[in-house]
Amino acid sequence: MLVELMKERSLFVQKFERIAREDPRILSAFLGGSLADGTEDDFSDIDIYYILDEQSYSDFPSQMRTRLSEMGPLVFLEQHNNFGFDLILFIFQNGVKGELGLGTTKNLKTLHAGPYKVLVDKKGLLDGFVFPFQASLEGKDLQEYVEKQLRWYWYWYYVFLSAVARGRLWSAFTQLQQMREYAFKLIVLAHHPQKIPGQRFERTVPRLVRDELGNASLPHYTRSSMIASSDAMTEILKREIKQLLLSSHASYPADLEATVLDKKHSIVKSSLNRGSEVS
Repeated sequence: MLVELMKERSLFVQKFERIAREDPRILSAFLGGSLADGTEDDFSDIDIYYILDEQSYSDFPSQMRTRLSEMGPLVFLEQHNNFGFDLILFIFQNGVKGELGLGTTKNLKTLHAGPYKVLVDKKGLLDGFVFPFQASLEGKDLQEYVEKQLRWYWYWYYVFLSAVARGRLWSAFTQLQQMREYAFKLIVLAHHPQKIPGQRFERTVPRLVRDELGNASLPHYTRSSMIASSDAMTEILKREIKQLLLSSHASYPADLEATVLDKKHSIVKSSLNRGSEVS
């Protein structure tokens, strides 16, 4: 199954390359992601980009959606421009999944970041071209980023506790995951201060810490388990970011933490008085 999928993926890359060579509006085409940086595996997507001249661009995205439907049976096709350029996401019936980024010579630098593999370059646009990574956080920007993530962590902790107290465990579980997201961001930054926001967590944090945090953030569907998870997650977070707080000169929201923990202690005490299972 996986071998066949990899073959299909290669065939679809060839189809995209053929379209780029035959369509005069497409000036360049290149691959990004794992297919470009040598880390591809059986589950890698196709990350492909087309660069067009501005005058030829306006009708191209809608026409490309039609071209995609002609390449094979589609089970998913959506488009957005959340990153400042048009991105078409697709999944074919055979399991081939990917993204097609569309840009022009005007927004070329913001179209991609990092390694790439040229498929077509009709006018030499990509000769020696470097797609810059987003700058890492430094100085005041780093300090403000750390402080903001901490504030939101404790905000969601407060909301989480309200849901636990009310017995709304599904909401509590969702809010616990919000806490985890902010903890992840901070722990990643603690281990790699030069990292790029959005970089994959698995590649930046030691496995022991990943596993510890993962286990802590996956509770059983009970109030006591969720409270225990929030305790464990907070302990890990505070331990892992000690050096980050010093190096970034970030202020820890101690007053906010105290308010949230007072609420937690009240919930636990109230539950004990009622004989319920939060402990």
